[in-house]
Amino acid sequence: MNTMKWLVKREFWEHKGGFFWAPAVVGAIMTLFLAVTLIIGVTMGKQHGININGVQMNSLSDAMNASERAQFLQALTHGYMSTGAPLLLVLGFTVFFFCLGSLYDERKDRSVLFWKSLPVSDGETVLSKVFTALVAAPMLTLVFATIVSMLALLFMATAAAFMGLNVFGAVLSSPAVYLAPFQIVAVLPVYIVWALPTVGWLMLVSSWARTKPFLWAVGVPLLTAALLSWFNAMFDFNWNIGWFWQHIVARGLVSVAPGSWFGFMNAQAGVYSASHENANLGTLVIESWQVFTSANIWIGAAAGSAMIYAAARIRRWKDEG
Repeated sequence: MNTMKWLVKREFWEHKGGFFWAPAVVGAIMTLFLAVTLIIGVTMGKQHGININGVQMNSLSDAMNASERAQFLQALTHGYMSTGAPLLLVLGFTVFFFCLGSLYDERKDRSVLFWKSLPVSDGETVLSKVFTALVAAPMLTLVFATIVSMLALLFMATAAAFMGLNVFGAVLSSPAVYLAPFQIVAVLPVYIVWALPTVGWLMLVSSWARTKPFLWAVGVPLLTAALLSWFNAMFDFNWNIGWFWQHIVARGLVSVAPGSWFGFMNAQAGVYSASHENANLGTLVIESWQVFTSANIWIGAAAGSAMIYAAARIRRWKDEG
C-alpha cells in the first residue's frame, strides 16, 4: 500500500500542471469574474435603482415578495455548487490527456527503463495511473470546485445585502449549504465506474502507439464509424449505425466527462426517465446512482478493465515509443 501511495505521488508531481494548477487558475479566473460582475451590478443598482415591470425599487427587499425571496434563497442554498461546474469540464480534459500520455510519455523519454529497474510491477504502475485519473484528480477538482462555490455563495449573499436583502442568517442555517459538497462526492463512485471504458481505451493506445497516440485513440473509432456509415448508406445494409456511434465511439471517448451518463442513459427508454425540471443536488445524486441499474455501465466497466489489464501486459515488453 505504501508503494501505491508513492506511485500516486509520482503521478501528481509529474502532472501537477493539469491536476493542480489548471483547476486552480480556472477557479481563480471564475471567482474574479463573478466578483467584478457583482460589483458592477451592485454599483449600477445603487445608482439607478431596481426596475421591476416599469416600477422603480430602491432595494431587493422592496422588489421581492415573500414567495420570491423564498425562491431566491432556495436557489442560493441548493444551487450554489453549480458555480464550480466549469471545473468539471476541465477535469474531463485533464483526465483524457493524462490517460492518453500515461504510458506513451514514459516510453518516449525512455524513463520507463528507470522505473522498470525499481521493484514495482507493471500492474502496480498502471493501477496507480488509473487511481490518479479516477480518484485523486476528481477529488482535487472537487476541492477547488467547493472553494469556488463557497466564495460565490459568499459574494452573492454580500451583493444581496448591499442591495437591501440580508440572507446571511437563512443561508448559514440551511442544512443544504453544508450537505451539498458531500452530495457531489457521493457521485464519485458513479464517475469511477462510468469512466472506465475511456480510461481503458486511452491507456491501451498509450501502451502500444509508437507515435501520435491522439490520432490513434480518436481517429480509429471515428474513421471506423464513418466507414460503417458510408457502407451502410451505399449498400443499404440497414445497420444500426447510431448504436455504434453511441456505445462504441461516444462511450469510448467521452465517458471521462463528469455527468456524461445523463446523456447516454436518457437515450435509453425505460432506463432513465426522471425529469430534470426543478431538480436539486439530491435528485441528481439519486438519478446518477440509478445508472448502476443499467447493463451499459457494467459492460463498459468490464471492457475498460480488460483494456487496462491489456495495457499493463503490453507495458511489460514494450519499452520504447
